[in-house]
Amino acid sequence: MSEKKVGAPPVAPGLVKLDEKTLVSVRLARSSQAPRQFRAVALAALQANRRVPLSSARTAGFGPDPKAALDACLGRVRESLTTRRKHPRRMVRRPDATL
Repeated sequence: MSEKKVGAPPVAPGLVKLDEKTLVSVRLARSSQAPRQFRAVALAALQANRRVPLSSARTAGFGPDPKAALDACLGRVRESLTTRRKHPRRMVRRPDATL
């Protein structure tokens, strides 16, 4: 049996708890080109048991170390979740064309 690390978060790697209602799936990668930077991208968020799709282009964060890249990414996720419309616009069916 393996021992759990003390202080490790109770979520799987790649999942970050943003607040008590929001869990974010993040992919972290290291750039192979100079200057070597880390890139964190949020793929989706689970907010109050509802999946919220995120644009990876808008949530990408870069930094010299993994923590800086992750912080930049999560800052962008917070912005996109707060500016997101609360109620999506409903599709309105167009009336049939008449002559």
